[in-house]
Amino acid sequence: MSTADWLALGVPLTAMLAMAALLAWMASVVRQARPVARSMRRSLRRTRSLPLWLRVLLPWSVPLVRVAGPRMPLAARQGVQWMLRRAGLDEDLLPQQFVVVAAMLPAGAAALLAIAGLRGALLVLVVLLVAALPWLWLRDAGRQRSDEIVRDLPLYVDMLTLALEAGGALSVALRVATERSPDSVLRRAFQRVQGDLRAGRTRAEALRALGDRLDVPSVTPLIAALIQADASGGSLAAVLRAQSEQRLNERFSRAEKLAMEAPVKMLAPLVLCIFPCTFLVLGFPILIRFLASS
Repeated sequence: MSTADWLALGVPLTAMLAMAALLAWMASVVRQARPVARSMRRSLRRTRSLPLWLRVLLPWSVPLVRVAGPRMPLAARQGVQWMLRRAGLDEDLLPQQFVVVAAMLPAGAAALLAIAGLRGALLVLVVLLVAALPWLWLRDAGRQRSDEIVRDLPLYVDMLTLALEAGGALSVALRVATERSPDSVLRRAFQRVQGDLRAGRTRAEALRALGDRLDVPSVTPLIAALIQADASGGSLAAVLRAQSEQRLNERFSRAEKLAMEAPVKMLAPLVLCIFPCTFLVLGFPILIRFLASS
């Protein structure tokens, strides 16, 4: 065979071998990337409940978390953990992660403002304001979650009471309450209690864990009464009926308190915004006539 014949056979064969090697390399890359992709999907599902600014800054905070996390004091870690648990974010976010992200915001703001040419006391004031924003947001998130729990608690206690009075066990009552209610903090908490019971935890342990996760003053006496009734062999339905009436009374009292506070809260906007405009509208024609006559 001539050289041209060898070239005619060798070039397609070499191209085929190169394509096969490329496909094998791509397959190995895909196999190695699958665990990373699964980890990223789990991370996205876990952080889906977080706000956008936290989801954006969390990947950039990983190196700083590795450095600053072990050096974070235990008391500070426990305090931030309590705030995250009160806001319902303790399963999605570690204390050191939130602290690092909260520190990245004022540092980034200071760098941007310094590049923009801002100096002096105004720069310090803006940086302090940006540094306080994450903590104010976390406090407000905890308050909103507590208000939602207090608002929905009588409904869930009533459903549990009806299911128990109909002859069902606590696990059945929890399933009925979670199946027939919209998605909320209490529904997810009761689903967690069901999971704890199925995992083999005792009723008292599951209820104590529920009280620790919710960490709301209205839930504490309910959990204590249920644990005491379970330990003494009393009727859970009777305890829940009494707790339901007490929670409804507390809800009405809270509504009356908020209604009485409304006029006091409206006083500042009236004095600062509405009254000056009213006096201006009333006094402007009088001032015009006075100036015209003089």
